[in-house]
Amino acid sequence: MQKAGYLPVATYMLPETIWTDYYSWQASRRASFLKKYDGNNSIKEFVATMQYEAELYDKYKAYYGYMFYIGKKI
Repeated sequence: MQKAGYLPVATYMLPETIWTDYYSWQASRRASFLKKYDGNNSIKEFVATMQYEAELYDKYKAYYGYMFYIGKKI
């Protein structure tokens, strides 16, 4: 931040519930979405990718997250 000409003022890390709520919402709709677009291979691939993303989050959630930075122009 400082190399870009900003002085850090505050930081905020999003809580884990942001992730878990998002992925549980997806999981609850996955089956109906696949049923609605039955036979569409692009949709199947998309849903599989989203499910894989959720699995990666569950496996590695201790190692990453979302952080917001607020900076003041120096």
